[in-house]
Amino acid sequence: MEQLASSSISSELQVSNEKYFLLSDGRQLAYTEQGDTDSNKIIIFFHGAFCVGDCSNENDCYQEIGYHFIMPTLPGWGNSSSWPKNQPISNYPNDIHQLLSSLKKNNNKNLRIVVAGGSYGSVYAQICFSTSTDIMPEVTNVQSLIVLSGFSPFKYHKKHTDGMSWSSYFAIGSPSIHFPFISKLVGSLIRKKVRNIEEVKNFVRKKFFDKMGDDEKVNLRKWEEDNNKSAEWAIDMMSRNIYLSISKTMTGFNEMPRVLHSDWGFDPKKLSSSPSKRTVLIVAAQGDEISHMEMSTYLVESYPNAELKIISGGHLGTFFEFDSIMKTWLIDIDKEDTEKLQLNEQASCS
Repeated sequence: MEQLASSSISSELQVSNEKYFLLSDGRQLAYTEQGDTDSNKIIIFFHGAFCVGDCSNENDCYQEIGYHFIMPTLPGWGNSSSWPKNQPISNYPNDIHQLLSSLKKNNNKNLRIVVAGGSYGSVYAQICFSTSTDIMPEVTNVQSLIVLSGFSPFKYHKKHTDGMSWSSYFAIGSPSIHFPFISKLVGSLIRKKVRNIEEVKNFVRKKFFDKMGDDEKVNLRKWEEDNNKSAEWAIDMMSRNIYLSISKTMTGFNEMPRVLHSDWGFDPKKLSSSPSKRTVLIVAAQGDEISHMEMSTYLVESYPNAELKIISGGHLGTFFEFDSIMKTWLIDIDKEDTEKLQLNEQASCS
């Protein structure tokens, strides 16, 4: 693993309250958590590319609605070990099984789990939602899937390139599989640009914030008011996480094309609509040039019990509405569970 000297990373840039779990094969899984950590209601959120599992921005809403929020760092990013080359990515949910078994003391019977992911992290959320009990026994406790600006499974979605920008096509499309040196070249260029945190901040500001449309600016101002944070705070946080995500290795980035084109272990169109009516929420941004609308349309048409929510903005559109979307969806799930319980009680009494 290509390692930077520890002295090159300021302690001020580290993710606060980051924790580490040793997996059975000796790999390390980094994660953070917040909310009601004793609750059996769990939401597991998987971050996107150039990010880490960082929920250090404490939000009272998860404590208020009684959810344990867990955010793992994906393999090969930040302080999480790289994914084993001899293992299919469809086995990834076993990492989550091991983590949950440790956090919940192997008491998995009463868990109620929602898996969610943004952008590249949506791949891992979908795999955990659709895995088998052999890999992740807790899949029987997974009630819902939330995909934010997500990717479709390229293996089955033959038209995944429709709407894809040329830069994305070369970075994660078929050229990246046939000519893997492209990704490594792009990765090396990116690596050179993120050794200086100030350069990362300038990039984030120019790439995302300076190009915001009017609707996005409105969402940003509302986010600032709701969270008592400034846009500059968001830029600092995003920049820090970009910096940390590839501070130790580029394997997470280099593996993206292979993961996106690989077999995730399921075809969403062949998933059964179980009696429990597990629900799926697909959230797409109108101006997203990375996880484009065609992929979200494919997902909502393929998954049973799926619905589509369209918001304004680009690829970061879901960032400023994240907590609102999650809270509303989780409250609705709890309400449905309560109604089902009441109906079952009435049926047993009649």
